[in-house]
Amino acid sequence: MGSVGTPVVLRIVDVSQGSFSRAELLADVGLPPDADTAGWAGEAVEEDAYYSLLERAAGPDDHALPMRYGEALRADDLGALGLAVKTAPTIRDALHRLVRYILVLSNTVEYEMIEQPWGLTFALSGRPHHRRGAALANECALAAVTSTLRQIVGTRLTPREVMFRHEAPPTDRPHREFFGCPVSFGASLDGIDLTTEQLHQRPLLGDDGLSTYLLAQLDEHKAQSSDRPLVAEVGGAVANALPDGQPSKSQIARRLGMSERTLHRRLAEHGVSFQVVVTRARRDAAESLLRSGDRSLAEVAFLTGFSDQSAFTRAFKRWTGMTPAAFRSRPA
Repeated sequence: MGSVGTPVVLRIVDVSQGSFSRAELLADVGLPPDADTAGWAGEAVEEDAYYSLLERAAGPDDHALPMRYGEALRADDLGALGLAVKTAPTIRDALHRLVRYILVLSNTVEYEMIEQPWGLTFALSGRPHHRRGAALANECALAAVTSTLRQIVGTRLTPREVMFRHEAPPTDRPHREFFGCPVSFGASLDGIDLTTEQLHQRPLLGDDGLSTYLLAQLDEHKAQSSDRPLVAEVGGAVANALPDGQPSKSQIARRLGMSERTLHRRLAEHGVSFQVVVTRARRDAAESLLRSGDRSLAEVAFLTGFSDQSAFTRAFKRWTGMTPAAFRSRPA
């Protein structure tokens, strides 16, 4: 199970305009009513709790919450990562640091930089959009990136275009007003297009010396964030990626900040193969979803990375000796 840093959670709570009080929202994720960014820096909440928090904070009709979050988030809220972004030589370097060190803040998401003839697409990957909370989380992430870039250059940087994979909300006016550019839904990826000229812009606090110090700190934090046993870490990364289909070894290796060869070698040292970990993750996810009883078999198939329900049924029967429907109907 992935997790999200409390600085993100606290900003979400701060900008909520729904019917739930701050104390109620914080209680939902196991935080006390007086929790603050400074006192809870370095702590995290579980991914599903974060999605549920977003759904409660936004309610059914608040489609502007991710944009308010983006505007409220300060680069300094992100600790060493925020400072490293602020002191980067260029916008391109700042984005590269987000790609490399986002694990310090959240292990539910990864970023990648896709080169384009006119610049690049800064894309969000590794996080599903299977429920409203996950879709809102993706909007929050890209709003936060845009807002952070604006803060560090001191101007209202406007992306070339913004794309989301999930379907459009009843109104996208808050999105268009915040980003200041065309916003597409139902796209092939979640991302922000930036031009070559924008990528060359220099942050106001660009400082090579300070950057070197901060990057060393982030390397240490990143290593600490990866202290979970490797097999569990790989299994968690696979489970998070399943709603987008079965992930490849290269995708999981990139998400965990290592080469595919290194991932293969380290799993071998633990006596397992990548495929064994994937199968375990899919089976565990399937059994958990079936026990909950509130999703159709087609939904369970999708959320565990299968192309259709029949393929899921065959695999599940091979794993357990029974069909998904029979497993679900067993006494607890």
